[in-house]
Amino acid sequence: MTSKASPCWLPCPTRREFLKTSSTLAGAAVFVTLDLGSAAGAQEASPAAEPAKDRYTIRGHHLFDMLDALGTGESKHKTLGPVARQIRANPKLPIQVVIGEDDICAPCQWWDHAKALCKKSLDKHPDDNANSLTSDTNAIRVLGLKPGESRQAAQLYRLIQAKVTRKVFAEEVCVACRLVNKCQETYEAKLAAAVKALS
Repeated sequence: MTSKASPCWLPCPTRREFLKTSSTLAGAAVFVTLDLGSAAGAQEASPAAEPAKDRYTIRGHHLFDMLDALGTGESKHKTLGPVARQIRANPKLPIQVVIGEDDICAPCQWWDHAKALCKKSLDKHPDDNANSLTSDTNAIRVLGLKPGESRQAAQLYRLIQAKVTRKVFAEEVCVACRLVNKCQETYEAKLAAAVKALS
């Protein structure tokens, strides 16, 4: 009995499932494309080669981590920088706010897909991942949103400007983060620059 050949060498996963599995097996996040007509199957690509998206999923605390990059258009961060530049170029892009893994974490070399955590400073700062989740939750709550809700980028950052003062940022949103004192020093100026860039 002959079975019809599948175009995939495994049961055809979604692109997201394929990226997660490839990243875990390789030990680092890798962008890949599945070529159904080729035996080679997958090719590596740099984050910059990813096509522009029509929406982004951003975790609560990354909304604040992106402030400088949104305001200046510059960032050396390999995954945050490209996302911020694309949002800056199109302020009407919808941003879906989430707790945990987002479009900045997923392609990052430090993201452990199997454990759903960042490995970058895990040995020196073992509480960082729990604190990041707390900041995600706090940010979404303070904004009056629910996890999974979406807003256009410009609208979302105007909402942040209206609801998250420097005091609220330090005492209610990122209160658990070890970097909060450093970040609050430039918070208002960076937020104002981001809102202006998205206007």
